[in-house]
Amino acid sequence: MAVSASIPSSSSSSTTKMKRPLPDSGRGAGDRDEPRKPLVVIIAGPTGVGKSSVAMSLCQASNASQLMQSCGLTLPPDTESVGNIISADSVQAYRGVQVGANKPTDDERAACPHHLIDVAGANETYNAADWMRDAVFSIEELFGKDVNVKRNSDEDQEHSNLVEKDVLESRGKRKKAIRHDINQAREQGSIPLDAPILPIVVGGTMMYLQWLVHGRPDAMRPTDEALERAASDIKNFQAMDGDTFDSTGDEEIEVKRESSQEEISDAALSTGWNAAVDYASSLGKPFKARVDKLCGKDWYRLRRILEVAYTAGAEKASEEQLQAVYSGERFGGLGMRGYDVRCFFLCPDDRLKHADVIDRRCEDMLQRGLLNETASLSIAGELPDDGQPARAIGYRQTLDYLRRKDAKRQDNAAFNAYVNEFTTATRRYAKKQMGWFRKDEEFMFIPVSMSKPSQERVDEAANAILQLCKTPRNEYELELFSEPPKARETAGSKTKKSKGATDVDTDTLSLSAKTKLRNEKQGKDMKFYQGKRSDVPSKVIEEADASTAAIQGLKELPS
Repeated sequence: MAVSASIPSSSSSSTTKMKRPLPDSGRGAGDRDEPRKPLVVIIAGPTGVGKSSVAMSLCQASNASQLMQSCGLTLPPDTESVGNIISADSVQAYRGVQVGANKPTDDERAACPHHLIDVAGANETYNAADWMRDAVFSIEELFGKDVNVKRNSDEDQEHSNLVEKDVLESRGKRKKAIRHDINQAREQGSIPLDAPILPIVVGGTMMYLQWLVHGRPDAMRPTDEALERAASDIKNFQAMDGDTFDSTGDEEIEVKRESSQEEISDAALSTGWNAAVDYASSLGKPFKARVDKLCGKDWYRLRRILEVAYTAGAEKASEEQLQAVYSGERFGGLGMRGYDVRCFFLCPDDRLKHADVIDRRCEDMLQRGLLNETASLSIAGELPDDGQPARAIGYRQTLDYLRRKDAKRQDNAAFNAYVNEFTTATRRYAKKQMGWFRKDEEFMFIPVSMSKPSQERVDEAANAILQLCKTPRNEYELELFSEPPKARETAGSKTKKSKGATDVDTDTLSLSAKTKLRNEKQGKDMKFYQGKRSDVPSKVIEEADASTAAIQGLKELPS
């Protein structure tokens, strides 16, 4: 990586000021005079940056044992701890999909057990609340019964009378399957039942990680009338921008635009969005506060704001009534349960080079059979149009291509347009991930050098996370909560220009804060990105034609 990931020493603390800590990630855990709490490592990052490889490195016995010992967990004699991966990917959760979900291979899963993959059927709804419940249960099972934390099963028992029977049965089946998978992983790895396994949560689904780290929100249940009205209003606003409506809230589901250009003027694409934001903000201060926190054109969360506003009768309610709508509290985050949560975001140090990696990754999916997989699943009824996987990036563009009108053989123009839509949507999603996590103070940004060989950057990132996780909590927070940029005070200080004409002194910033700042500034360069398309192998074109014919019920495509 471009910058050392060392932790500030006590001598530098005079120039490093922590922001007001949030009460949800194990604050105070790991001070030199206090015992460490059970450690949970969370690794996020934009698609294609190498999250899974870094996590698998940390799961190796040599690294996992160090982390377990550093947080004071006792291992049985002659036992080395290992780590297991918990997937935080909303597409990998579904059975059937493989290539487009970029699931780990059989060899990778044999080398390192992965959990919360293939837990939902194609026709099921699996949302952030479901995933959070399953993730907490997985963490409890990996640590075992001897760890003193607040358990999710206790909450489920308290509220079981409020949940429908079929929902409880579905939850019970998933728990049974999760426990079976973890026990199987112990057996295959010769890990005693009383030996804790290090949980490493890995993925890029933003809402999943937000709920796990910060807890579930306190949103009121909207009325049917409010749901219908909000959906209709958002659809009308989106139509002004040429967007098509999607109601799932899954960040990996791409809102389809008429244009597929990488960067178009925000003003040209945001007339409806700006109008919607202004309208929602006008409904009252609590709603404006939430609108101001949205990242990019987040239609789903804007719709949720309207649902709550309409349910609360915002247009007629008094200011006092509106203030009571939100408590601002979140519930059930890992820190609240007694864990020491260390969150990391793997951030590419060069966004242009990372964009090229994303393009190559998409092309690799095509060569690994994305077209055939999509056609086969759709024909078999295992990729329903109203299901989440069918609307996810990769599958959505592929379905549109395979179902195109007037399809013909060797249609290079249509194929190139499809690949462009696929790569552009993936790059846009990576941009959204970076913007989202830059705003989350809980995530330590780890710079990843995109100019170095893949294995070298994986080793560097894994080592940086290893050292930061072994660090006592108070020193870790000195690195995490760096003070904001200051106006330049001395001529000799190192400064950078912020937006406008203000000089910013970055001397007081931590590595994480500097990485965030650099990543944000590089966003301006993305408008100049020009993807370099590799030559498409003839077998991919042949697969495209065969898959198109199959999904359209034709023996072969016309010339």
